[in-house]
Amino acid sequence: MVKRLYIPDKFQYPFKRLINLVPYKQRNERDTHKIILLYLKLGGEKLARKYIEVLKSDLRENKDRTEPSEKSNHAGDLSSDPNFSENEDSEDEDLESPSKQIV
Repeated sequence: MVKRLYIPDKFQYPFKRLINLVPYKQRNERDTHKIILLYLKLGGEKLARKYIEVLKSDLRENKDRTEPSEKSNHAGDLSSDPNFSENEDSEDEDLESPSKQIV
């Protein structure tokens, strides 16, 4: 059984406004609700907004950490392709070489 979080009347409107700013993945987490309510009580809406900005920046950092590994996997796919050449300039030099000209 999930206990509902009691939000005092004077915090209802600011809480609803702030919860819409929270990233979707964390919007329904009870701990996030508790922390936002605590910050509303202690420091007001400004402090609660700071916490939400921290949540968003953490989410961006985690996303940035996962993307480089995906990019390196794509580079590995290209190098395993037999038609892929890391040094395309060397092919151009071979064609321009006088000893390999076709008459």
